[in-house]
Amino acid sequence: MARKATAKKKTASRKTSSRSAAVKRAPARKKKTAAKKTTAKKKATKKKTATKKAAAKKKTTSRKAAPAKKTTARAAKPAPKPVVKAKKATKPKNTSTLSYTQSEFLENLRAFCGLEKKSQAKELWEDMSTFVTDALKRGYRIPLVNLGKMYVRKSKARMGRNPATGEIIHIAAKKRVRFTASKALKDSVL
Repeated sequence: MARKATAKKKTASRKTSSRSAAVKRAPARKKKTAAKKTTAKKKATKKKTATKKAAAKKKTTSRKAAPAKKTTARAAKPAPKPVVKAKKATKPKNTSTLSYTQSEFLENLRAFCGLEKKSQAKELWEDMSTFVTDALKRGYRIPLVNLGKMYVRKSKARMGRNPATGEIIHIAAKKRVRFTASKALKDSVL
């Protein structure tokens, strides 16, 4: 029994000694975490001030004229080639009808206008057709310089004959889009 009592005392004394050691260590840990927090706060404030200074520098430099850029052999990009405008229309692929496809038409438009991309020509043509359609809907005449005029013409209601049977029929009033070629276009084409 005596052995058990002494063993209990030893374990109790070990527990108390380990507790006291833990208590002694705890303040040191708190000091370390407090020190880490203060250094983290200092770093955060340094970053904030650095970003504020950088922003202030950007504002002041943006007001000044931009300094000349240094050109190096590696950084220099080749200048884009100037787009050469076409002077002649290409021959359509359909030789029997001699009519352009939409793609061929846009490619010719791109070449004649000196545009870099076919998509730019498509956008230009879509804008032009939208403008012409809107203007004709409103009843405006569109002068196409050196080509002629486009306009909407109203025809009156009238009586007519069916050519197959010879029967007299009533023809209703209509609106039609008309194009009148200019003298310059007639002289150059005809």
